[in-house]
Amino acid sequence: MRDADPREGWLAGIVPGALSPERLGPGVIANVSAIQGEAIQVSGDGPLIILGEDLGIGPALAFAERHAERTRLALLGGQYGVPARLVPSRFYVPALADGAIAGIAPLERQGVAARVALGRDDRPGVYEGSVFELLGRYLSETPAEFRQSLQIIACGPWSALGQHRADLAASVRQLQVVELPSAVRDSTP
Repeated sequence: MRDADPREGWLAGIVPGALSPERLGPGVIANVSAIQGEAIQVSGDGPLIILGEDLGIGPALAFAERHAERTRLALLGGQYGVPARLVPSRFYVPALADGAIAGIAPLERQGVAARVALGRDDRPGVYEGSVFELLGRYLSETPAEFRQSLQIIACGPWSALGQHRADLAASVRQLQVVELPSAVRDSTP
C-alpha cells in the first residue's frame, strides 16, 4: 500500500506489472483483507534507514516520504524495478559513492538521500546487487556508535527479510520489518 483516504474510500498501492492480476485496472472493485501484523512504530528521534524490496517498495517509499525529516537513507530495489523516476542524487553518501549514485526523484525533492539496487540490471548509477548488499556496504562503512543510533525499517518478501533479520538486529538500535509475500510462494510464514 502506498496511500489511502478512509473518508473518501480509496487506497493506492504499487504492484509490479509482472505481478499485476489481469483483471485489475482503474474502476475495478477489489476486495481487500483486514490489516495484518503490527503497525510500524517510529521511536525516539534517531535517524531512520528505510529499505524496500520488490512488493515492499511502495510501503517503504510512502514511509520515507512521510518521515523525510528523519530518514537518513532510503534503499529501494529488487527484481521488478522501482516505480519512480531515477535521477542523479544530489546527496553524497560516502559509503556508497563508488557503487550507487541514482536517487529517487520524489525523495530528492523532499531532501531524502536514496539509492537503488536492481540485481544485475546494468543501468547507470544503479547498484548491481540486492538492497541488502547495498545496506551491508553502508553499515560496514558506518562507525559503530552511529549504527547504534539507527532505526531500520525494512519492507519486503518473507524470504529476503528472514535471512538478514538477525544480523541487522544485532548491528543497529532497532529493526522493524514488514514482511510481505514474495512473487513466488514463500515456504516461510
